[in-house]
Amino acid sequence: MLDQTKDINVREKIILKVINGEITNKEAAFELELSDRQFIRIKKNYMNGGIDKLINKNKGKHSPKKFSQKIEEKIVDDYIQNYPDYNFTHYYEEHGYTHGISYSKMVEIFKRYDIVSPLAQRNTVKLYNEAMKKAMRENKLTDEQTELYKKRREAEKYRHIRRSNIQYSFGEQIQMDAAVWNWFGDIDSNLHLAVDKATKKVLGGWFDYEETTEAYFFLLFQIIKNYGIPKYIRTDKRGTFSINNAKTVKSKLNISQFKRACIDLEISLSSKSYPTFKPNVERENKTFKGRLKAELKHENIANMEDANKYLLDVFIPKMNKKFSYDIDENKNQMRKNTYTDEELKIIISYRKERTVDNASSIKYDNNYYLLVDKDSGEIIMFTSGTKCCVIITLDNELFAMINNKIYDLKLVELNDSDKKQNASKNGYKPKENNPFRKWHL
Repeated sequence: MLDQTKDINVREKIILKVINGEITNKEAAFELELSDRQFIRIKKNYMNGGIDKLINKNKGKHSPKKFSQKIEEKIVDDYIQNYPDYNFTHYYEEHGYTHGISYSKMVEIFKRYDIVSPLAQRNTVKLYNEAMKKAMRENKLTDEQTELYKKRREAEKYRHIRRSNIQYSFGEQIQMDAAVWNWFGDIDSNLHLAVDKATKKVLGGWFDYEETTEAYFFLLFQIIKNYGIPKYIRTDKRGTFSINNAKTVKSKLNISQFKRACIDLEISLSSKSYPTFKPNVERENKTFKGRLKAELKHENIANMEDANKYLLDVFIPKMNKKFSYDIDENKNQMRKNTYTDEELKIIISYRKERTVDNASSIKYDNNYYLLVDKDSGEIIMFTSGTKCCVIITLDNELFAMINNKIYDLKLVELNDSDKKQNASKNGYKPKENNPFRKWHL
């Protein structure tokens, strides 16, 4: 559209300058705030018809395409009062076309009245909110506009509520990993984390100086106590989880300690060597590195005990509140924990295979133990050569298991001569006066 605000005489003077070669077409167009093509067309009209050709014949006339203020207000009121939940396309297809306007014209009117679609992009919503806040401060909004603004705000809030991953359910897949770093103090330590894939919730955390099976046991214990028994766990391919590790292959149990606990709890365990196999916990490690170390330093925490306490009591709950999704109970696949604390600590434990000797005792950690019935408290005699499994819990309690029955262990006190003889050679057979034969306990 040509700029009709310029004085006709001014235009004529500038056109004459171009005709006389005083300025160029480009300079004249710039001075009149027109495009080069617009100016050339105006100059041609002037040269063919004089100054009359510089006057727009439609100037001052009412445009047949222009809507009256009353019709525009009617369209706006109709949308606000009856169809505020419809997006613009939906409204136009269902009802807007009946006003005898095009879709683009309708959108233009809505824009002029500061109305946005429920599907508007973030930048549009941001500008809309700023305009509405300013209008509310200046008391320029009608009751209908104010009500629509509140509805839009509520819809925007609901639109960005953090929701669980629709492809997964809570407890369906847990990812575990450890990140070594100088988290606190002067030496490196390992932060072990367990993250739920569906909700991105951190279900457990534990510091240890090395990446250990014990630390992962603590994670598993935390998950079961606080949330329930997960369906599936993903980890990297290290000795804690996979018997492919050379050290683990030597185990007489032919299975890793952690995997044995998962089997007892009916949890599927899978291990792969590449990071993308467990991306959520890898991403959480990065987030923790960006925040946790700074907070530990700010709190003057420099030892393992205080770091674990702050991690579990303060940091993980805070991070879950800020970043994790809500748990959809309708899609919860976390199995309810029906184990007692005593049963759980026996399941989540280390196992060492031992053999009952001819004194009906077993040897563990250079000490001898007798097996005691947990109910009656009586010492139980077993045939020499009976296979036994020693159970070491996370709080260092010792139990024994034979044929899936759990027994308490009672330490046998040896005198100095017995200890010396036992240390002299392997396969030592106790003397007649040995406490193993006389049961001097």
